Amino acid sequence: MKKVLLRGVLLTFFVFGVLSINVNAKEAYYVNKNGIEMSELQYSKFLELFSKRKIEFLSLEEFNMYKDANILSGETVYQKVTYENGKVVEEEIISEEEYEAVKDTGINSYASDNDVHETSYKRLSGNIVDISGKFHLMSALSWKKVPYCRSYDVFAFRLNHFSYDGFIGNQVYIKGNDAYSIDYNTSSAGYKGFSNGAGVSMNLKDDSDITGFELTIGSILRFNTSNYSQAHVYMTYQHAQNDLSRAQSMGYSLDVNGLGNVLLFSNATVRSTYDGMQGVHVSSPIY
Repeated sequence: MKKVLLRGVLLTFFVFGVLSINVNAKEAYYVNKNGIEMSELQYSKFLELFSKRKIEFLSLEEFNMYKDANILSGETVYQKVTYENGKVVEEEIISEEEYEAVKDTGINSYASDNDVHETSYKRLSGNIVDISGKFHLMSALSWKKVPYCRSYDVFAFRLNHFSYDGFIGNQVYIKGNDAYSIDYNTSSAGYKGFSNGAGVSMNLKDDSDITGFELTIGSILRFNTSNYSQAHVYMTYQHAQNDLSRAQSMGYSLDVNGLGNVLLFSNATVRSTYDGMQGVHVSSPIY
């Protein structure tokens, strides 16, 4: 775990002593909680990749990685899900305006007659970006309100006519004005790789004072054929509505018939534990 918010003397030093990484102060349109300055153009680009709250806590490493990226293809979905006792009773795709109108107030649940009722809001985006001539896959999930049940959620991607190199993932959890980060890679216990994609089981932190989650996965992509006109990436984030073990959450393959067109769980009970959120799909011409 690492803390990603810079404060006090360190923040002062960062803002005034390392200006070489930022835009000119006169041109600054937005400054995040880590003191990173962005022009209006940069901020608009990051809004295509991340939620507004994610940008608030964007790290220097992430800023430097994506500030000059060229976004080739992207899709974003916003979902409202109503649960009763951990089971989905209603889910709907909502507009960006409806999503943004919901306040960040932490857990949104209440109990009556021993029943737990919860409404959650999620933003899932997927993008292919060109960074220095290399294609990068980047997918981000934002919890507008943190879930009542926090167990092993699965974040994954499936490829068609692409191959991939490496894997990175990140779970940022927010407490007030502070953000903390857990990183994932191919050596992480929850990582599972296939020839046609990869996924990671993320055990959501369950501290009572957490007010938000921002999760990401990424990889480098390469075309693996010239026999087709398009290459495709399918990305999904599936939330466990009841407690599962890590081993149970990793009992899947990658298949078009799976949840979000990605995750095909071998055990029907485990499959029914996940909420079935719609995935996102991006593509690129093969050249």
